[in-house]
Amino acid sequence: MLFKDDFYTIISTTEEEQTIDFLIELNKEHPIFKGHFPGNPVTPGVAQMEIIKELVQTAKNKTIRLKSMANCKFLAILNPEKNAKVNVVLKFSETEDDTIKINAIIKDTETSYLKMSGSYA
Repeated sequence: MLFKDDFYTIISTTEEEQTIDFLIELNKEHPIFKGHFPGNPVTPGVAQMEIIKELVQTAKNKTIRLKSMANCKFLAILNPEKNAKVNVVLKFSETEDDTIKINAIIKDTETSYLKMSGSYA
């Protein structure tokens, strides 16, 4: 995994039927924030999408790749200095051809940062 235990760490996991809620903490000292952006760190959208992929892999215990993305909306800036701890909530369904469909949200108690739905194989 590219980012797990370096860019972010999993603090806790809660499972309920086909939903998993990961509480993660972003590493605000990670080098990515020195360039994105100095003095005003912003978690890149592609990094948020990679976190989701890695958490799907963790939940399903298998290597996957993005097959399709129905939508992806970045709703607010995720600044690790202000919002280091966030929840990544994944709702799953699987098809007969082993495609994993997800609806994902990255949020904290007050703000939603990303909403995404897609399929992984």
